[in-house]
Amino acid sequence: MTAQSTPRPGVALVGARDGSLWTYLLFHNLRTFGDAEIWPVSRTRPEVRGVPTVADLGLVPRTPDVAVLIVNSAAANSVVAKAVEMKVPHIVLISDGYAERGTEEGIRLQRELVGIVEGTGSRLYGPNGVGFADFRAGIAPLGAPIPPDLRVGGVSVVSQSGSLTTTIMGGLAEDGAGVDLCVSIGNGAAFDPIDAMETMLDRPTTTVIAAYLESFGGNRARLERTLTRAREQGVTIVLAKSGGSEIGAAIARSHTAALAGPDRLVDEVLTAHGVIRVRSMEQLTRAAAIAEYLSRHGASGVGGAGGVGGGVAVIETSGGAAALTADLLTHEGVGLATFGDAATSALRAVAPDGAYVSNPIDLTASPKPYEEVTAAFHAVYTDPAVRAVVIPYALTFPDADDERDVHRRSLDRYADLGAATGCPTIVSTLSDFAWTDWAVAFRERHPETLLVRGIATTARMLARLYPRTQPEAPRATGLADVIGDAPDGRTARDLLDALDVPMPKAVFVAAEDVDGVAGAVAGLAHPHVVKIVADGLLHKVKVGGVVLGCATAEQTGAAARRVLASAAAAGLPGVRGVLVEETGTGVELFVSLNRDPWYGPYLIVGSGGGDVEAKTDSSLIALPATDGAVERALDRLPVPDGQRATTAALIARLATEFVGGRLANWSMLELNPVMVDATAGPQILDIVLLPKGEPV
Repeated sequence: MTAQSTPRPGVALVGARDGSLWTYLLFHNLRTFGDAEIWPVSRTRPEVRGVPTVADLGLVPRTPDVAVLIVNSAAANSVVAKAVEMKVPHIVLISDGYAERGTEEGIRLQRELVGIVEGTGSRLYGPNGVGFADFRAGIAPLGAPIPPDLRVGGVSVVSQSGSLTTTIMGGLAEDGAGVDLCVSIGNGAAFDPIDAMETMLDRPTTTVIAAYLESFGGNRARLERTLTRAREQGVTIVLAKSGGSEIGAAIARSHTAALAGPDRLVDEVLTAHGVIRVRSMEQLTRAAAIAEYLSRHGASGVGGAGGVGGGVAVIETSGGAAALTADLLTHEGVGLATFGDAATSALRAVAPDGAYVSNPIDLTASPKPYEEVTAAFHAVYTDPAVRAVVIPYALTFPDADDERDVHRRSLDRYADLGAATGCPTIVSTLSDFAWTDWAVAFRERHPETLLVRGIATTARMLARLYPRTQPEAPRATGLADVIGDAPDGRTARDLLDALDVPMPKAVFVAAEDVDGVAGAVAGLAHPHVVKIVADGLLHKVKVGGVVLGCATAEQTGAAARRVLASAAAAGLPGVRGVLVEETGTGVELFVSLNRDPWYGPYLIVGSGGGDVEAKTDSSLIALPATDGAVERALDRLPVPDGQRATTAALIARLATEFVGGRLANWSMLELNPVMVDATAGPQILDIVLLPKGEPV
C-alpha cells in the first residue's frame, strides 16, 4: 500500500486583487518560503495573479490552514465568523479600523471580534497586523517583505509593528541568524504578545525570542510566568520595548492601541527575569544572533554568564584594534577571561617585544612560524576560563581573487580553532565594511564561527551575554595609595578660608591633647565629624580616618581616639591630630578643579558623596568657563532653587582663582562634598589639594 502524501498547506486570500501590495507580498512569500496552495477569494474578479478565484470563503476546495483577510473592518467580522465556523486554525486579519483608531465604533468592532473567536480552535492574528510566517513548516502568510537570504534557524520573532518584522528579519539575515517563527501581533485582540511568546516556547526549535513590543497587557503575573518559563527552558529573550518617552508612548498608542507602561517598572521586571533589554533594532538583532549562535554551539551562560574568572578572550588582528577594543569592552562591562599559566606561557613563547599577552591579546608582529602562533592561540581557546573568543577584525574583507592570502588564512585559522575546540568564535569587524563574495562564502563554510559587522554593537551585546559578574577585586590599600605631597587638612582649610570660602566651624585638637577633645569642641554644634590630620594624606577614609555623626561630647572623644588608633595601625606617618567639624546639611555636590598637560584646566561638577565615579550626572567644563556653563551644570543636579546662583558664583570664583589666582600653583582641588542647604547655602565639607607635579 502506498503511503498517502501530506497535502500542501492551503491558504485562502479573501479580498485579494491584482495591483494590491498586500496581495503581491502574500503571493510572493507563500511561494518563496514554502509550497502553499493559494486560493484567492473574490466576488468580482475571475482570477488574481493568474490563479482562478472562488466567490466565497466557503467555496474553497478544502478547509484552509490559513485564511488571510484583506477586507475593510465593516465586512471583516462576518468573514472571521465564517472562518471560525469552518474551523480554520489560523486567521490573519490585516484590516485596520479597530481599537487603534480610538473611536467608539472601532472599539466596538474589536470587542465583537474577540467574542467571535474566543473559546474556539481558531487563532486570530491582528487586526491591524501583517500575519505570520512559520519558516520551519514552510508556510509564510505574511504581508511584509522577507529578506530573500533568510535561513531557517532558532530565533522566533514577535512584533507589534508590522513593518518592524521586516527590519528584525533583515537584521537577523545580515548577522547570519535563522528564523523559526515570525508573528506580527497588530492590536493583539485575541492573540497578544504573551500568547505569541508562549507559542514560541512550545516549539523545541526556538532557542531565542526577539521581540519588539509596545505593551505586555495588564497582567504582570502572567508575563512573569512566561518569562520564568523561558528562563527555565534556557530560551533567551531579547526585547526592544517602546514607550520609554512621552513621544514613544504616544506613537505606540496611536498605531496598536497598546498603552506603554511605566518604563522603569518594566525594566525591573525584565531584569529580574534575565531578559536582555535593548534600545535599537541593531542591538536587538545582534544580541539575538549572538544568543542563537551560542545556543547552537551549546555555550553555557547565555543571558547572564560569567563564573568567577570566566569570560571572553579577545584576539586582536592589529595593534590599533587592541587599544580601541580594550577600551570599548571595558566601558561596556564585558567579562574578560583571566588566562591560566598554560595559555600565558604559550603566548609569551611566541610574543615579540612589546606584545600584549594578557587579554585582549596582540600578537600581530610575532616573528614565530604560523604553526607556533596557532598552537599558542589553541592554548587560549582551550583555557578553562575562556567561554568565547572574539576577533575584532580591523581590515576590510578579502575577496577570493585578490592577493590577500595572509588575511584569508588568518580568518580561517580562527574558524578552524573554534571548530577543533568547540569554543564559540565571534569575528566582528570594527566598522560596517562591505561584504565580499569570499566573506559570504566564509560564513557558509564555517557555521561554527559567527561573522558580523560593527564591533560597538557586538561589544554592547557581549556585555549582556557575558557580563562582568564579579567586580574587580579591590587592591589592598598601602601607604603609597593614600600618601602624597598634599597639605594636611588644617592647611587646606586655611588656604580656602583666606579665599573667604564657606566651611563649617571646626576645631583642631593635637594628637597629644586627644584626652581633652570634649572640652576643646564645646563651642561646636552637634553632630560632629572627626577627621584625621596627617602630612600628605590624600584619602582619609581608606585608613579609617573619618567618623561621622558624633552626637555627644563623649562620642566625639571616642571617635578621636579611634581615628588616631587606626592611623597608627596603618603606619601613617606625620599624624598631627584630629579636626572636629560641625556637620553640614543639604544636597551633596562633587566639585573638582584639575589641570591636564594637553587639555589644560577644567572643572567637574556632579553629585557628591560616595561612589562618585558610578554617577552619571556630572559635567566637565573647560576653563576659563563660558558664561552660564556652571549654571547649566547645576541645572542637572538637585540644588535648591534659591541657592543655585550662590552655589554657581562660589564654584566660578574658585575656578577663576584656580586658573590664574591664588590657587594657580595647585594641580587639583577636589571638594567632596560641597553641601548645599536650602537656607544656609553652600558649605565645603572636605578638601583634597595636590601641588603641580603630583599624580592624580
